[in-house]
Amino acid sequence: MTRKEFNQYIQEASFQELFVTEMGWNNPKGMTDIIVPHIDEIDYEMEVIAERNGFQILTCLVEKIPTASTCKKIDIKLRQQAHDYICIYIEQQGFHHQWVAPVNKVEKRDIVTIERFQRCDDLLQKITAGEIHEINDFITYNLDIRQFTYDLLLNTEDHLLVEHFYHAMQHVSILDPTCGSGAFLFAAMNILEPLYEICITRMEEFHQKNEKLFVAELEEISKKYRSNIQYFIYKSIILRNLYGVDIMEEAVEIAKLRLFLKMVAVVDVNPRLDNLGLDPLPDIDFNIRCGNTLVGYATEKELDDDLNYGDMFAKQEFKDKVELEMEVVARAYEQFKDLQLTSQEEASEFKESKMQLKAKLSGLNDLLNHKLFSSMVSDASISYEEWLSSHQPFHWLAEYYHIMHSNGGFDVIIGNPPYVETKKINYSLEGYKNRYSNLYAYCIERFYNLDAQASRCSLIVPMSLTSIRDYELLRMYVINQYNTIYITNHAIRPRSLFEGVSQRVSICNFSNSNKTKVFTTKYLRTNNSETLFKTLKFEQAIIDTAREHLIPKIGSGLHKNIWKKLHSKKKDINSVISSDGVQLYYKDYGETYWIFPFNFIPYLTPIKSYKMVYCEGKYSNQVFQILNSSLFYVFYSTISDCWHFGNWHINEYPVSIKEVEHLEKDIISASYKENRIMRYDSRANGYIYEYHISKSKPIIDEIDKLLAKHYGFTEEELDFIINYDIKYRMGDELNKDEE
Repeated sequence: MTRKEFNQYIQEASFQELFVTEMGWNNPKGMTDIIVPHIDEIDYEMEVIAERNGFQILTCLVEKIPTASTCKKIDIKLRQQAHDYICIYIEQQGFHHQWVAPVNKVEKRDIVTIERFQRCDDLLQKITAGEIHEINDFITYNLDIRQFTYDLLLNTEDHLLVEHFYHAMQHVSILDPTCGSGAFLFAAMNILEPLYEICITRMEEFHQKNEKLFVAELEEISKKYRSNIQYFIYKSIILRNLYGVDIMEEAVEIAKLRLFLKMVAVVDVNPRLDNLGLDPLPDIDFNIRCGNTLVGYATEKELDDDLNYGDMFAKQEFKDKVELEMEVVARAYEQFKDLQLTSQEEASEFKESKMQLKAKLSGLNDLLNHKLFSSMVSDASISYEEWLSSHQPFHWLAEYYHIMHSNGGFDVIIGNPPYVETKKINYSLEGYKNRYSNLYAYCIERFYNLDAQASRCSLIVPMSLTSIRDYELLRMYVINQYNTIYITNHAIRPRSLFEGVSQRVSICNFSNSNKTKVFTTKYLRTNNSETLFKTLKFEQAIIDTAREHLIPKIGSGLHKNIWKKLHSKKKDINSVISSDGVQLYYKDYGETYWIFPFNFIPYLTPIKSYKMVYCEGKYSNQVFQILNSSLFYVFYSTISDCWHFGNWHINEYPVSIKEVEHLEKDIISASYKENRIMRYDSRANGYIYEYHISKSKPIIDEIDKLLAKHYGFTEEELDFIINYDIKYRMGDELNKDEE
């Protein structure tokens, strides 16, 4: 069966023919239909269309595809009558199918829902309509850009496309400004390598058909690189594409070593040849550099700003001298790189070229260092030598003049800047638009000045960028400087994005295009980061201008609709929060799957993390139960940093508290007390209560159903709220029969 034939069966919903005729499953003659009655007031009739070794394929005609929670209820009833199965729900109107496959995994039963080619169909429609035509569209719909490019190069019959792409790729400058041991540069090389390889393969194919094509490109490989083409590719990428800077000299050396080892690994050593058959390793001392990314002249404007004072003629003389020296250094660097790439360099010639480049660069840096020192230090509090040692200035304008001046900056900036509190560093930071409490924020400002107008900047940063109020200035800076932003938001439970690193992070992609948009995901939890990235979904963000320009973590249109309805209500919960009254206890920090304040003393031994808020007695049950709802959990997960919790989150929750009288009766606290155990805790130095909140989930669901009426949520929206993060919140409870 071909893919085309398979798609035809699917499109025509000919599932019995697919399984029985094509795949050889048994025709279930004599098997009766299965009726699953009274699930959310609907009877579901299942037809058995195929069977093999007790595994059944069922189809069910429905007016509307059931939600995940409904599928779970159906499964509980269905497994009493059926063996293991796949059920295909088919909408009577239209061609929408959904396949539901309950699977046993480590004695746990889960529902795996598969939207039958729906994503593929949606994407094909958007492509046909011309809605996917630029890189940002690929990111929005989480498409594999590298694979698309590779396939395009593999299948094109246009030699000019290959030629222009190859030459453009050779000139792409990729920078990690805080490169550490080179992990991100290493990853960038792995992305570029197959694209270089397919270009060379296609150039060889075109050359075989027409000897006049790609003569120069292929001569560069055949005449110089005796090892193999793979070695040439890695050397080209390292010398032409990759640049890195780090303040730690040891890290810089490790980064260089990692790149060298990647090259050596592809070479077959031949003891009969000179130098064992190895081509000379590239010298990348001027690609991967040591220095302080945050201190030094990055742009010509920064240098001009420092020259605004003093004698006008002396200023012009200094500027002319520096510009001349930078041009000389840039030419020397290009000559040094060209010597490695395009000619059989002699050792003496190579050594002489490098010595000249180092001398010219050293003299230029000395000029700029003294100028920067005089502008930063106005008294004798620190000597030039002490300042030079502590600040380790790195002048991007001088070190990479050929990129900063000729190209306007780097084409791609990647990295994971340091998450270090500013008060812990031993050098001063001047010339930045804002003052920040963490170095990563200064890095974002600096990186903007290093990138070219049409460049892209992709960083992994703390989630405080989107979700901590104190970082409003940074958010405003990013939103004002870049008009297209993509942000993913990552939890630390059940698994951190990086093994062994307990840090909530956002992965940000900044660029400038003709569209001004910010896209985000929900707060992403996962057990498998590889699977996570294949299933990312972006939604255009709603910048919360009323709350310090926080960027809510919204991952779908349904989530966005709930957010809008939630905020259609006036915010008056703070009107019933007082200095006395009924005490509510809550934990002020700690990532959890539940927000569970108590209206009773929740501990045996006092715990510092418990704080109190007082509420008017008349409305205490309403406030207490709202804060325990899944809806409030959705609100908190969407707007907060998912670590700190306090009065601000309570007061900011949008609810007309005096309009929810139907929550005046406390229905949850008794369940909390019933589902707790007592255990000794060494950190508390005493016995504490451990609460199993998941056992109270059915009662919490009832609270959410009452709140749904207040906000006017649809059944689908209520289902989203009740089942938000359900897999992680419920754990084993989700897998138990609800009989």
